[in-house]
Amino acid sequence: MEEEDLLDSHPDLVDPEWRRRAEAGARAGARKDRRQVRTRVPLRRPRGRWWGATLVLLVLGVTAAAIVLVGSRPEAEPVAPNPTAVPVLAPVDLARPYDRTPAENWAKGFDGIATTATATVDPEVATEAYAQVRRAIFAARLEPTVVTGHDPAAFLAQLAPDARPWIASKVADHDKGLLPYVTEIADGYRLLDAGPRIFGTLTAHPGAKPGELAVDAKYVVAYAFDDPRPGGLTGPAQIVSFVRVDENYVLRSGTSFSETSQGLWIDGEHSAFSSVGCAAAKTGFLAPGYANPPVGPTPAGERDAPGYYDPRYPVPTLDGCPG
Repeated sequence: MEEEDLLDSHPDLVDPEWRRRAEAGARAGARKDRRQVRTRVPLRRPRGRWWGATLVLLVLGVTAAAIVLVGSRPEAEPVAPNPTAVPVLAPVDLARPYDRTPAENWAKGFDGIATTATATVDPEVATEAYAQVRRAIFAARLEPTVVTGHDPAAFLAQLAPDARPWIASKVADHDKGLLPYVTEIADGYRLLDAGPRIFGTLTAHPGAKPGELAVDAKYVVAYAFDDPRPGGLTGPAQIVSFVRVDENYVLRSGTSFSETSQGLWIDGEHSAFSSVGCAAAKTGFLAPGYANPPVGPTPAGERDAPGYYDPRYPVPTLDGCPG
């Protein structure tokens, strides 16, 4: 919009009362200038009229400048979704279940896990290591035969032969709650077609022994559950569950290791979960939050530990389930 248009359309400038006061002020200023001019330089009376007109122009100019500055002020940048909370009371759209949650903009599958360049590892070696770890994470957290079929074979196949028996025994032991190695959906629940979302990083560095390459995996997976109940949802926390994992993978190769020990190992892990069905979690399975008994409203301003949703923070030590 041109400056003249702004002047003609601004509410102050088209207000007759405002114009009357401005013109009166200008005339008063002009009379004062004329008196001063007559006292000091009698031959320059026209100069007082020039300053009076200038005052009017200055008033209009300052107002116009303020209008232009306000009108051209840049819009505030959009605020990113809060990374430390899943709303308990908010609209839910089963076609877009991750809306209003930390996972709203996360990617599906491999694309959600970024890799870190490192000067201590050859780029080609690191690329291959990252590919192996990605396949293992996919098999453990996204592969349907593992996640919904409760068959860990596809995940175990990613590990070195000597690493499989111990991991298999832990996966089969559901007496110690939800273990970090695989995600298994509890019977009777179904994931939405939107699919799980992942956010995380992989960082390679030399291992502790010759022939070892370590990869630190820090990631979180969000699962969106279907809800067959009619009109029962009050917020995304009831259907979107999060599994947060830190894992230390080690790739072993070379003559320092036997043939059956060469390959991928998991050497240490930490995990936590949030917005889950607690009864199922205690038996090693993942279920949605709506499986829990109804609870009262969440206190205003309450936030979860950021590590539930952001791998840059440590894995939380609490899971939100009593007992």
